[in-house]
Amino acid sequence: MPKITNMRMRRGRPERFIVTIDDDQEFIFMPDTVLKYGISLNKQFSDEEFLEIIKEDHLQQAKDQAMRYLSARSHSRQELIQKLRRKGYQLDVIHCALNDLEKIDLLNDEQFARLFIQNEIRLRLISRELLRHKLLSKGISRDFCDSLLEEMYPAELENEIIRTLTEKFIKLHSHYQGKELKKRLVNFLRNKGFQWDLIHQVLLKFNLMN
Repeated sequence: MPKITNMRMRRGRPERFIVTIDDDQEFIFMPDTVLKYGISLNKQFSDEEFLEIIKEDHLQQAKDQAMRYLSARSHSRQELIQKLRRKGYQLDVIHCALNDLEKIDLLNDEQFARLFIQNEIRLRLISRELLRHKLLSKGISRDFCDSLLEEMYPAELENEIIRTLTEKFIKLHSHYQGKELKKRLVNFLRNKGFQWDLIHQVLLKFNLMN
């Protein structure tokens, strides 16, 4: 039966209690856990009760860490899984924590994906294919990703974006002419993820096919 032999506060963000039991094992608990279970010097718990306290505290710490990430910016579920794994949390604890956050809509992959698409189109002017690749890398399902891009990034918008990028590129690189300008423009647009058929169209439009 574990008995508390030492307790000390770890200052910082977040604050935690470092609790030592009679076999010299140390555990880190949230202040809320210490208050809830009355963890104090010389208090003794049954093995089952102490294991439940540890389990609940790990879950709360994982949720607390996830909330700190979400307060900085929106995240997908997969991004949070990866970050929490790097922090040392077990996968079953992570899934339980994120499930709880999803239930109260603090974590929502659809909202994340919509906001991500809006920001990428507005700030970076990237291609539909590159945007799709980024969404997939963040754990958004392939079917949902395709459906959302069909809604939020139609072909007309991609045509407009590639024309805008081409106009800006030509203005900024007016010291290049002919084949050199064409070569640099093609490389630029390919790096943005645009497919050759779209690149070919803008080359025709801006008389750069020769």
